[in-house]
Amino acid sequence: MMLQTILDNVTDGVLVLDADWRITEANRRAETLFRRRRADLVGRLVWEALPDVAGTRFESEVRAAREQGLVRIVEHFYPSLYVWHKVRAAPSDEGHILLLFSDITEIARRQHGEAVREAVRSIVRQAPIAISIVRGPEHRFEVVNEMGLRLIGDREVEGRTVRDAFPELEGQGFFELLDQVYATGQPFEGHEMPVEFDPTGTGERVKGCFNVIYQPLFEADGRVSGILSLSVDVTDLVAERSQMQRAAAEHRAILAQLLEGVIVTDAEGRIRFVNEAAERMHGTVRLDVAPDAYTREYHLLREDGSEYPPQELPLSRAALNDEVVTNERWLVRRVDGTEARL
Repeated sequence: MMLQTILDNVTDGVLVLDADWRITEANRRAETLFRRRRADLVGRLVWEALPDVAGTRFESEVRAAREQGLVRIVEHFYPSLYVWHKVRAAPSDEGHILLLFSDITEIARRQHGEAVREAVRSIVRQAPIAISIVRGPEHRFEVVNEMGLRLIGDREVEGRTVRDAFPELEGQGFFELLDQVYATGQPFEGHEMPVEFDPTGTGERVKGCFNVIYQPLFEADGRVSGILSLSVDVTDLVAERSQMQRAAAEHRAILAQLLEGVIVTDAEGRIRFVNEAAERMHGTVRLDVAPDAYTREYHLLREDGSEYPPQELPLSRAALNDEVVTNERWLVRRVDGTEARL
């Protein structure tokens, strides 16, 4: 009776195991920790009474304590209870084991949470896109990753507001977008947004284009407390595409002025361009036409007036077989009924 009174006033949960691994004693704290009545614990094998410990490091350490005659300490997570315990296994000379359990759930959760946050911070720091977090309605920088710092010449902006750090953005709509996301809690996504900014802080402005995402950050009560910004510099991509488009337009302009008929297809043989001379010859223009439809859409015949099989047409052979075809002739029967030999 005295032993039970002592055990019930111990702050740790206590289980005593006999030589057969059966629980012989359990205190009130153990009942609380395991959410089981003492009667449901005492007399049972510890592996049966606490199924979450069977086959785990907990079992290995407790068995090692008996075999070695030494105190062993182990931290164990119980999935069914969703708690962490720190356990001391102390063997006796008679073969009994005294198990002392302390609840370290909050400590473990804090450590786990901090480990997760540090992993996230590491990912953010090394991400290949510019990432920043701003807080409050004034949009004060809290975090800027390495790529983000690279874009702004490694300037120190943490603790400063976006308006203070980048006054040159005034009138370009970015401050208003941040205000909108913060006020409404709705994310914003922009593609190839033009911007004129001072990347080095020296007053020398450059023009660029960015894909941006502004994602609101919420507190537990649903309030917006900040904004996560993701930015990808697509300036070179936009410039390259613009250059290609200009070159394509120039080529088309040249082809359009040729006296010879010109038809251009893509790699799959679909017609993408027909110049004016070719249009006059065929009496029509049909774009996005596949090789199997050349004959039908452009009314192509053999010289004897029979239908020209699509796969034998010079354009089909050139587009699909990489064949150089010369000195071929065919007949075009235009929509207005007139014919032309080409």
